Amino acid sequence: MTPSTHVPSHSPSRRLIEGRGTAEGAWRSSSTLERFAVCDVVEWTERFRSIWLLAPHPDDEVLALGGSMAQLTASHAELHIVSVTDGEASHAGSSEWTAQRLAKTRPLEMRRSLEVLGIDAQVLRLGIPDGRVGAHRETLLKALVERVDERDLLLATCRFDGHPDHEACGEVGALAAELTGATLFEYPVWMWHWASPDEVVVPWTRAQQIVLPAATIDRKRAAIDEFRSQITPDGGREAVLPPHVLPRFLRPFEVVFT
Repeated sequence: MTPSTHVPSHSPSRRLIEGRGTAEGAWRSSSTLERFAVCDVVEWTERFRSIWLLAPHPDDEVLALGGSMAQLTASHAELHIVSVTDGEASHAGSSEWTAQRLAKTRPLEMRRSLEVLGIDAQVLRLGIPDGRVGAHRETLLKALVERVDERDLLLATCRFDGHPDHEACGEVGALAAELTGATLFEYPVWMWHWASPDEVVVPWTRAQQIVLPAATIDRKRAAIDEFRSQITPDGGREAVLPPHVLPRFLRPFEVVFT
């Protein structure tokens, strides 16, 4: 990246992550998911030199694409995970889960989760402050353009995902792909919460599903269990990832927008 490269400032999303979100039953009963084309990750291994997954927080990579990464490892792909933040802001105001404790715990949870799935990936931790990715876009962009080129696939959270850190990562990923010639695919995490099957903002025609074998889904379930800080209630407060959220990530397929 040249010194003159400018990253446009991030505008706050109007897509709110609140309440219980769209029920999984509403997604499963919709014809929207049935129309997704099937994507073969083995083809990625043949097409790209290396695959870079941009994860705003430790757990996003496994929740959204844990099964796909397991298949990529089995196909001997060169896989890299850019862990943008350490996820230290997930429990604001908690006396048990302080930012200092989370900054140490969440990367370890991610490592254990990857091991459960048998994922072989190089992890690059950037240490950008959780909740402030938009203010550190130049740092993130520099890290990407120094490593990625036109032979690579870059997987980034959707620019319409709803979480400010996720959307900032998606926007920086898109710019990095433009500057380097890398191929960009986007993946959803919180989109499943705020959107509905008829949401016009979502580019459904670009969605592709990666089918997961039953054994991989079982391993992914065990891998998600490693994120104890996120799935366990904090005193009287609901878990960051409560039980009604998890079925979104345990479907027999994962999704990317190509």
